[in-house]
Amino acid sequence: MSESARLGAPPEGTLSGMAQPGGATLDYTITLHDPKNDTDEEIAERVAFSNIISAEVTPDDPPTPVEEAIAALRSSPERLRRWSFRARDAKGQLAGMMGTGIDPEHDENPDMFWTGANLLPEHRRRGLGTRLLAEIVKLAESEGRTRLLGGTNDRLPAGAAFAEAIGAEVKSRMHMNRLMVADVDRAMLQQWVDDGPKRAEGYELFGWDGPVPEEYLEKYVELVHVMNDAPRDDIEMNDFKLTPEQVREGEKQMAAIGAEHWTVVVRRVEDDAWAGFHDMSWYPFEPNFMNVGATGVLPAHRGHAIGKWLKAQIMLRVLDEKPDVTEVRTGNADSNDAMLGINHLMGYKPWIASAVYEVSVEQARAWLEQRGALEPR
Repeated sequence: MSESARLGAPPEGTLSGMAQPGGATLDYTITLHDPKNDTDEEIAERVAFSNIISAEVTPDDPPTPVEEAIAALRSSPERLRRWSFRARDAKGQLAGMMGTGIDPEHDENPDMFWTGANLLPEHRRRGLGTRLLAEIVKLAESEGRTRLLGGTNDRLPAGAAFAEAIGAEVKSRMHMNRLMVADVDRAMLQQWVDDGPKRAEGYELFGWDGPVPEEYLEKYVELVHVMNDAPRDDIEMNDFKLTPEQVREGEKQMAAIGAEHWTVVVRRVEDDAWAGFHDMSWYPFEPNFMNVGATGVLPAHRGHAIGKWLKAQIMLRVLDEKPDVTEVRTGNADSNDAMLGINHLMGYKPWIASAVYEVSVEQARAWLEQRGALEPR
C-alpha cells in the first residue's frame, strides 16, 4: 500500500504546460543553472513563475511563499546535483523551465532522469518545449542516462499532448484523491480504532511528532522500505534504499519550512516486530490542508485491518487538533486496490488525474533531429 500528497509550486521535473510541437519558435535565450547557487531574488522569480502554473492546476490553493522556497532550498543536502534550464523571452522575462536532478550517493536507477518542463501559457505551442527537451537530451547523453520519465496531469493537457507527440508511453496512471473533512464519518473512524486491538490482537499503536526518536531510527528506516511494495505498474525501476542520514536530512528541511509531521506505527507486542506505519504532514502556508505521506503494512502482518487502524487514528487527531483543516490529500496509483478500498470507505474522492510517461533518450533524440532541434550525431 502506498500514498503520497503534496501540492504547491510544481517542480522543474514535471511535464506541466509543456509546449506542443508545430508552433513557431520565438526569440528565446536558454541558460543552465544550478539551483543551489540561486540568489534569493532568483528563487523569488522562480516561485512567481511556478505559482502561475500552480494556479492553473489548483486555482483555489494559496501560492507558495518565497520564504518557504528559500528555506527549503537552503536546507537541502549539498551533495545533490541539479540542472535547471531556464528560457527567457526577448524582454528577458522567464518564459519556461526544464530541469532534473540526482542524489549521487543514492542513485538506484542510474539509467533514468526524471524530468519535464513548465511553460507559461503565452509561451506554449511556440517550439520552446522542443528546445528545452533538446537541452535535457544532450545532458542525459553526457551523463549516460538512457531513459526520461516525467509526470503530467489532466489540468494541463498540453503536457500529455507533447509527451505523446515525442513517442513517450504511459507507464502508470494515478489520482490525487482528497477527503473533505465535512464529509468524514467520525463514528466509523472511531469504530475502526476501537476494533484495531481486536482485529489485530497482540498489536499496539504508538507514534511521535517531528523527528524520529533516535532509539526508533533503525527500525523506522527498515519499516519504510515496505513502500517498495507499492504498485509501480509498468515503471521499471529498482527499489529505493533509505538511510538514517536521508531521514535526518528530510527532517531538517521540514523544520526549516515550519512543517508538522505526524507518524503512527503498529507493532506486535510480544516481539516488538514493527508491522506498519502511516504519516501526515501540515504546512503553515497551506493551513487548510493535511497531506498524507505514506501508508504501509508489511506482508506478514496484513489481513488484520491494520491500515484502517492507522489511518483512522491520525484522521481523528486531525478532527480534534486541526479545526482549520478542511481537506486531506493523498496520491494513489489507480491500480492500488488495497489502499483505494480503505480511502473509498473514508470518503476520499478522485480529484486530479495524472500519469507517468517514459521515452528513451534515443527516441527523443531522433524526434528532435527530425525537427532540426538537434544536429545528428
